[in-house]
Amino acid sequence: MIAMTGSLPNSDLASNNLTDGQVVRNATLHILLAAMRVMSRSTGVLQVETKSHRWKLLLTSGGLALAEEEGQVIPTLVRKYSNKGLSFSRLPTWEQRQVNRPYCYPFVTNVYRKHPDITKEVIKETILENLLAIHLEDDFTFVWHPANDLQIDFPALQLSVLENSIANEVRQWQKFECVKHPYQQVQLLDAANLLARVGNDNFPLFAKVTTGQDRICAIADTFKQPVYRTALLLDKLAQKSIVSIDALEERKSDIDIASPIVPAIAKEEPRVFIVDDSTVLLQQMQRLLTGWGYQVDFTDNAEEATDRILEYQPMIVFIDINMPSLNGFDLIKQIRRQRDLGSLALVLVTAENSMTNNFRARWANCRFLAKPRLSSDTPKFRDELRNLLREVAPLSTDTLV
Repeated sequence: MIAMTGSLPNSDLASNNLTDGQVVRNATLHILLAAMRVMSRSTGVLQVETKSHRWKLLLTSGGLALAEEEGQVIPTLVRKYSNKGLSFSRLPTWEQRQVNRPYCYPFVTNVYRKHPDITKEVIKETILENLLAIHLEDDFTFVWHPANDLQIDFPALQLSVLENSIANEVRQWQKFECVKHPYQQVQLLDAANLLARVGNDNFPLFAKVTTGQDRICAIADTFKQPVYRTALLLDKLAQKSIVSIDALEERKSDIDIASPIVPAIAKEEPRVFIVDDSTVLLQQMQRLLTGWGYQVDFTDNAEEATDRILEYQPMIVFIDINMPSLNGFDLIKQIRRQRDLGSLALVLVTAENSMTNNFRARWANCRFLAKPRLSSDTPKFRDELRNLLREVAPLSTDTLV
């Protein structure tokens, strides 16, 4: 029996769209897949949970664009990017948890812009891994949250193709005697026999990932091989009592999927201050930086800038050189006299890209950024500005690749 909040008849589930926040309970896999096909005609997130796990599936254009398991988003992506040769010196925070967005959406979008081909591969592997896990469970609860305003940069994988691929693999998994799910963890029982089977070269790593802490899918990533191949080997080892395959634990979260989600307080993004006598440039910079996610304040009066900066407490300040009454270099001296602003990041922004100005900026312990002279210079200026901000005042969603 399917219990639902709302008024959509059970018999019409496969032919009608769910409404925002409408919950389906005690659903079979067949019902869940039917709902995914219907809801993928629009754009939104289908939250799915079982007694052991919870997922967010980003559906759009007849396909699946992202799939993530709650609590495992970062480890999964980092493992798969690492296997593609991509590592991160800093990872984003995940505090802005919107109901109709996957947690990792800003992160994946950011990396996709720099590494589209690698990200496509990672997304595909992650989707297939999550769909396999879903297909090997039963008794689903799910709820739909539309996100028609979401602009998705990367392509969605068509559900029909995914279902055919997963169905074949599920049939193979159902033949295992001990392994039942890619999220199960593995415990080494007989090290001597394991050593005899895997050899001296592979034993240290194999023993490290069979301590009851690593999932089968993570072990597969460690050895850079398909999860089915890893599961097949572990199933044979389990049959010989060399390893044990732990049962899935029930999900510890006591928050019901139908409960209203109160967004966590978003991490305050870095504050940026701009000093320039050109109101046009100020407005352009403000629109650009706020569009990226920064908090921005500014002034066109250099004489009041220091007091405004002391009050606003920005992480970085952009300063024009040629301003009436107080030029950029004099303003820098004024700022540096303030004990609380001694280490503040300052950037001189000017159209006069001369060696003299570059030298004076370095002497004043400032960065230097040349304004675009022509419209064709604008893309380069934006890239240089964005890279500088990532280094000095990174957003919570920024990654350093």
